Amino acid sequence: MLFYGCVSAQIEKDSLNYSTRNFNDHLLIDNFDKLLNTYNLNTLLKYNLSLDRIFFGFKGNFISTVTKTATVNVKDEQYFSAIGEYNLLEYLKFGLLFNNNVYTDDRQLEINKASLMQTTFYTSFHPQNNIQITPFGGISQNNQVGEIDKGLIYGAEANIDKLNFPDFELSSLMKFQNEDVSPRKNTYRLVTLNLNSIFEENFTNTVSANYSEQRKDFYLIADPATAAEFNITNNIQSRLESNYFVQDRIKFLPVNSQFSMDMQGRISWRDIDRSTRFISLTNIANTNYDTRIQEFKIDFASAADYVTDKFNLSFRLSYSERDEKNQPKRSDAINDIVFNERESIEEQKNNNSALTNISILGGINLSKSDRITFSIFHRKLKYDTPSDLNYDDRDELLSIGRIMYEKEFNPYFKVYVNLEGNLNKIVYIFAERSSNNNLKRILKFSSGGTFSTGSLTSTNSAEVTANYTVFDYEELNPTFQSYSFRQFVFRDSSYYMVNKSLKLFFTGYVKISEQGDFKWSNFTSKPLRYLDERYMEPKIFYDFNSLSLGLGIRYFSLSTFNFSNGIDRVLLSDYKSIGPISEISYKVSNRINFKLYGWYEFIQAEDNSRREMANLSIKLEYKF
Repeated sequence: MLFYGCVSAQIEKDSLNYSTRNFNDHLLIDNFDKLLNTYNLNTLLKYNLSLDRIFFGFKGNFISTVTKTATVNVKDEQYFSAIGEYNLLEYLKFGLLFNNNVYTDDRQLEINKASLMQTTFYTSFHPQNNIQITPFGGISQNNQVGEIDKGLIYGAEANIDKLNFPDFELSSLMKFQNEDVSPRKNTYRLVTLNLNSIFEENFTNTVSANYSEQRKDFYLIADPATAAEFNITNNIQSRLESNYFVQDRIKFLPVNSQFSMDMQGRISWRDIDRSTRFISLTNIANTNYDTRIQEFKIDFASAADYVTDKFNLSFRLSYSERDEKNQPKRSDAINDIVFNERESIEEQKNNNSALTNISILGGINLSKSDRITFSIFHRKLKYDTPSDLNYDDRDELLSIGRIMYEKEFNPYFKVYVNLEGNLNKIVYIFAERSSNNNLKRILKFSSGGTFSTGSLTSTNSAEVTANYTVFDYEELNPTFQSYSFRQFVFRDSSYYMVNKSLKLFFTGYVKISEQGDFKWSNFTSKPLRYLDERYMEPKIFYDFNSLSLGLGIRYFSLSTFNFSNGIDRVLLSDYKSIGPISEISYKVSNRINFKLYGWYEFIQAEDNSRREMANLSIKLEYKF
């Protein structure tokens, strides 16, 4: 199947921090997994209580990951929010919002411990149903790398949701927030605007504009020269990011017509400014310097669809141009020689690109039981770097074509046949990187079907893939060798209902792969590596009321071979794993589900060494 989607700017109330809609869900999910040497616990809880004029809600998410290797690493993340709101009048509400986020990692990282705790009081004013204004204020405590900062947090949110005027419909969202945790300051500004005009029943035009600015101050360990000069342990760095865009979208949906059209254009800007609070003057050449990134982008996308009972056709076209500039920020402490050197380094990152995508998707219903679907996709990327020291300029072409035939012989038996081709060409413009130029050809043929009766269901598929990657100048650089990769895969998934309580289940696959040197001129290949991978999992399930028990065996093997003289296979490695597998599901009630899934492995490696390993997954779900 080929799936496509369209993403556009939109205004949604759940983007407001001070909204009870963020706490409307009722759920409890507990999940524990052990895979290899990694243990993961994930707990998610949401709940609310509404009594007359009072609303109370909270949500929390706790994630803990333990990794056991030569050392034991523990990483914990905790997110908790609670809200209480009192509806004094129909248009006036008062509330209290509490947020607490904690992150810890016992590795020696730049930032391995951080926490944020905020308590704010807010007033929500509704002059009319689709207009909401929410000023707020409170206290904030921020802990980062052992530095604890406290201060005020204050601001306001305003939301306009589909306010109707004679000629258009207005939606808007505005946010203003300051967090003064001296010596740091975090700010956030947001203004979005959507104007939706419906000229006729089948023709709409939406104009959107957006402005956002966010500043984040964070600590980083000061280098020795800076620490000595300013008598500090941690320096402070500010990151200020500004985003703007203007967009226009037109939808044309004729009444009683099989044709529809959608077009969208956008112009956007982005500016990222990084500033360091303390800069040493004693060793300026080795000091991290501040930079600025400016990005300008133009996007255009269009879609057209034609749909009838027997035929459907979709056409998609998108074009995007992007320009990025990097530059250091000048400082009085930096002399011209050092600044010019840094300017040259940043200029090497400058780039501009043009990307075009075209896709066609269609389907033909030959009869009630026969259908053909096809798709064509083409992408072109042109990537340029203005700097004379950057040789990453390249052109890329990617084309994918696919056709599939589906046949339903009867209600019990369905089959499909699929053919897919892929061409990917990469060309580097300059000689310094032209040894990477290559053309990749991939051809895939697959077929499968499903057989289903009242008690037996079996789904099987077979797939053959051939990948031929050819480098343009392999004779000049022996490290870039053209190669072929061929693979055969057979998959099976079947279950048989012995009776209402007893079920037999089987899943498995066989995957055989071969890789070798390849010559496109005479289409010959010299095999170098061969892989044989097999997986089987037969299980028997017994259901008794709300309890389901599954027992079986899990088998996995992977054998790799090298070739002697390109003919005889020589075993390189052999990995086998076999052991019991179990699955327990228990429906405690209509609201509570419990599931346990685990297996025990007896592993044998190529050196005949043996080891054992347990894998476990536990999940508890509570539906309020």
